[in-house]
Amino acid sequence: MLGIFPVSFRYETSLSPKRLARKLDRELTEHRPTLNIMSQGRFMRAHKFESCFYGCRTAADRFELFHHQAKKRDGGSTGFFGKIVETEKGSLITGSFRKPLYTYIFAAVWTVVILLIVLMSAGMREFAAAGAFAAVWAAGAFIMFWDNKKPIIRAFIENLPPADRPDDSLEE
Repeated sequence: MLGIFPVSFRYETSLSPKRLARKLDRELTEHRPTLNIMSQGRFMRAHKFESCFYGCRTAADRFELFHHQAKKRDGGSTGFFGKIVETEKGSLITGSFRKPLYTYIFAAVWTVVILLIVLMSAGMREFAAAGAFAAVWAAGAFIMFWDNKKPIIRAFIENLPPADRPDDSLEE
């Protein structure tokens, strides 16, 4: 599925917000994805032969969660951008699955550059070249927005202890 639009997600866990934050700090490899693509490349090279969940807490109640697969360069892949909300029974994790900001910026630049080339080619009556560049744009957009990380990250979140739910079957 293409990951252009954010997909909302909610999960209730029995962990308190403080315990959930500590668990995330313990289990995630600390890395904050930024617009600096070189930083992302260094992180991918450092973890080339291991699969790991990485991310960071951006505030006491906010966090980012990504997955890196061994031997892959998956720096612009889908991540979870979440918030921890305290509830009576523990915590509620709310947020959305989406691409990092730099992926959207690169896609916009990619679209503008290819659009200019297509328009220039069409203006010179080189319709075959315009069609070829339009196909290159479509292939690039498909690669940039291909989404295969959401089920893995969702499983990580759903692996947290669920909140205790009252048994409704006993009430009549």
